[in-house]
Amino acid sequence: MSVDQDKLERLVEKMPTFPQSAQRVMEICADINYSTQELVSVIERDPIITLKVLKLVNSAYFGLSKKITSIKHSVVYVGSNTIKNIAIAITTIGILPKVAQAGVSRTHFLTHSLTTAVLAKLIGRSKGIPENELTNFYIAGLLHDIGVILTAQLVKAEYKQAIDLARSESLPLHVAEQSVLDFNHAEASALLVEKWQFPETLVNCIRNHHRIEEIESPTAMEHSVFIANQLSKLMEDDADRISAVEDIPAITQAWLGKPLDSIIESLDDFSEEMERIKAFMAL
Repeated sequence: MSVDQDKLERLVEKMPTFPQSAQRVMEICADINYSTQELVSVIERDPIITLKVLKLVNSAYFGLSKKITSIKHSVVYVGSNTIKNIAIAITTIGILPKVAQAGVSRTHFLTHSLTTAVLAKLIGRSKGIPENELTNFYIAGLLHDIGVILTAQLVKAEYKQAIDLARSESLPLHVAEQSVLDFNHAEASALLVEKWQFPETLVNCIRNHHRIEEIESPTAMEHSVFIANQLSKLMEDDADRISAVEDIPAITQAWLGKPLDSIIESLDDFSEEMERIKAFMAL
């Protein structure tokens, strides 16, 4: 069964809205001169985000010697960049269905998304991208596959066919989706974040994260998310991996300037960020 563009758009209309608090966090942090107090104020207005941020900050991962009881103190102890990324990730997780469908593992999906987000941010940083711009790299990595888990809820049987095809033929998932559904998760994800009124550069990055070779001049964000996505898949167990790892296009390899297998070792804070993901998954 195929799904045409009209049906894809109707599916996106059924998908959840993005909370205003997280949207405001993104807007604040896009400003290089943003006010930490304003960031704290926005987060504190959302009791669920506040509760989970405090739970994570007080977890064994951070190993703080005293209990943190406010977002303001969290920023002091772990930094505003850490808090903003935690807040955005918590919000994203909150809009996902509690139980995945069509053979998609929620745990695997979250681990892949968080790992891609972290890698995209670190790759961008290694290429000299300003810190205030790295929030979008992180968000693009976090949301690049959001269409996978949400579409799987809405067209369960067809999506299961696409996953089975990807696994049996060792195909990238987007290729199998296109064959079975007549659209792919990159398109669904992009339409969704466009509905959420995210910046155009971020929407385009998500839309293009499987077609770098078709773009005349890919952005640093597009290169970073593509590489991060493939690295994240390489780190997965064979039994968990749904989508085949794709080759790095020559244009992206030239931008990267080093072999793919040397990237992880060259990224500062990677091990620390992976430990944070484990703590996040335990929330």
